[in-house]
Amino acid sequence: MRLVTYVSGSSPQPRLGVLHEDVVVDPSRALRAERAQRRGETAATTAPEVPAEMVAFFQGGAQARGLAQRALEAADLAAARGDTLTDGGVPAVLAQDDVRLLAPVPRPRRIRDYLTYNDHAAGSGLAVPPAFSAMPICYKCNVETVIGPDEPLLWPSYTAQLDFELELGFFTSGGGRDLTPEEAAGLIAGVTIFNDVSARDIQFFEMSLTIGPSKGKDFCTAMGPCVLTMDEVDEWAVRMTASVNGEVWASGTTKDRQFSFAEVLAWASLDETVYPGEFLGLGTVGGGCGLELDRWIQPGDVVELEASGVGVLRNPVGERRRPPEGAGLPSYTGSPEVHVRHDH
Repeated sequence: MRLVTYVSGSSPQPRLGVLHEDVVVDPSRALRAERAQRRGETAATTAPEVPAEMVAFFQGGAQARGLAQRALEAADLAAARGDTLTDGGVPAVLAQDDVRLLAPVPRPRRIRDYLTYNDHAAGSGLAVPPAFSAMPICYKCNVETVIGPDEPLLWPSYTAQLDFELELGFFTSGGGRDLTPEEAAGLIAGVTIFNDVSARDIQFFEMSLTIGPSKGKDFCTAMGPCVLTMDEVDEWAVRMTASVNGEVWASGTTKDRQFSFAEVLAWASLDETVYPGEFLGLGTVGGGCGLELDRWIQPGDVVELEASGVGVLRNPVGERRRPPEGAGLPSYTGSPEVHVRHDH
């Protein structure tokens, strides 16, 4: 099941939907409308409730997914009859062109991004320490900077080298502490594409202090277009591709990783409570960024990241921002004296 968060002209507040062929089905509204049609009742009467918000849907588990499946079946039956499902005059089935997709969870409770891919660790040009194989290691992202499909990637004023990252990650459907991998496996809701946008020059400059990243990462993170539920995912066999302006720059799979989804979540929960609606990225697939390729995106480019089953996360690259006069540090000249280049 491909879950989205959408807005439309008739639904200006974000709502849960399901991508179904060439339409978006709102499961809550579809079931209410179907109940009203069958019984001649008003749409507000006792239809089973499907959460209209993504994290609540995750927490609803198999019951929520079952209700959403019923909503898809109702939408198919209505389409076969030539009927329109409406809930209080609001359509429950919308053409994809009539909706705008947001990030699947517009503000995750927490975002952690791990380094788990062998090729990316080796291809970054840095020595790979023993910690890489000993444990999943992450940095924590800024949840306030999440954007969705078709939104511009922010180009900060302080970097000359913007980079994309071809990643997949998962959302948690429940919480816990000190989880075993077996317990953690049951708390994974589904996966989405994750573009951990990076300011490479300042990232390496600031991390020369062996701390961070901070300004190198915390300005923009793209996610979407949907969450593919785990019943449709083989976490070791998702094919991924990165294209810029229609040209394929990188491709790979989710196979060559150090840790499983469940192992990453179990480690995150050790002596620390995890909560529903958190997002854990697995890191960049080998060759899946400009740093490894020594190819750099420019303002006006269009970056498309694709994952089998999930779809395409498409974002244009914005213009480099000019800072307001007097902003930042007086000694900062506009870009660090570092030019990142990886020699193959």
